[in-house]
Amino acid sequence: MKRFAAFLLLLVSALAGAARWLDVVNYTDLDTGFVTWGPAWARYAIAGGVLFLLALGALLAPRRPAALCGQSTAQGVLCFLTGFGFAALGGAKLAGWAQLDAFGKAGAVLYLISAVWMLLLGRSRFTPEFEAPTRSALVGVAGTLSLYLLTISRFGLAPTGMARVDANFAALAALAALLFTAAQAKVAYVPGGRSGGWVFFTGSAAFLLCTCLAFPGTLARFMVGLAGAADLAEAAALALVGVCGAVYAFGSVGEPAPEENAASQM
Repeated sequence: MKRFAAFLLLLVSALAGAARWLDVVNYTDLDTGFVTWGPAWARYAIAGGVLFLLALGALLAPRRPAALCGQSTAQGVLCFLTGFGFAALGGAKLAGWAQLDAFGKAGAVLYLISAVWMLLLGRSRFTPEFEAPTRSALVGVAGTLSLYLLTISRFGLAPTGMARVDANFAALAALAALLFTAAQAKVAYVPGGRSGGWVFFTGSAAFLLCTCLAFPGTLARFMVGLAGAADLAEAAALALVGVCGAVYAFGSVGEPAPEENAASQM
């Protein structure tokens, strides 16, 4: 029943994404990001309502899910795909190295570090017993730095405003991706931590914001020539983080780890 409820919540996010695509292509000025029909606050209200449902869904997760403490092929595959996405993004950024400022060059290098981290994390999820991706958790911290930089860039440097729904969703997507990857790193090194609910919320929120709400805007702009390949690669990498988040969220509502079962019977 928990898995079915989690599936329904993720389905609601996917439906919100379908509605967002229709909104972007029909009722959004792609050049400015302003909505052309209806109040902007309605878009935020829908996103906020879904996030509230996801927060309630976090109550379904055991404090220490078994799926976060051992082998998970699905999580490993998605981590690999996300790593390849970050590698492609880093490559796209490096292709325009001469045109990048210092901020952009730092981001390009950090994306490649994120790619290496995701590949290492993916490899660790295929081992039958729990195995940390690396000896030092500093590698996991380094793997999230690109998203710290992206979050700062989108909140502090990009033009925003309540009417610029697409830009605000993009900024929130960067924050959601950062929170989820930080949660990923934590459970990768501290599997005994009681963080099932937080992994569910951050993972499902990343799916909603990165994959379902932010990616459609960049894809639509790319299709009409208003966004470049690097912009699409960046949005696609975050969308993969969101799909990875959905897999982690779905796994986190499974059976609790055996130690937790034993403790609950005492």
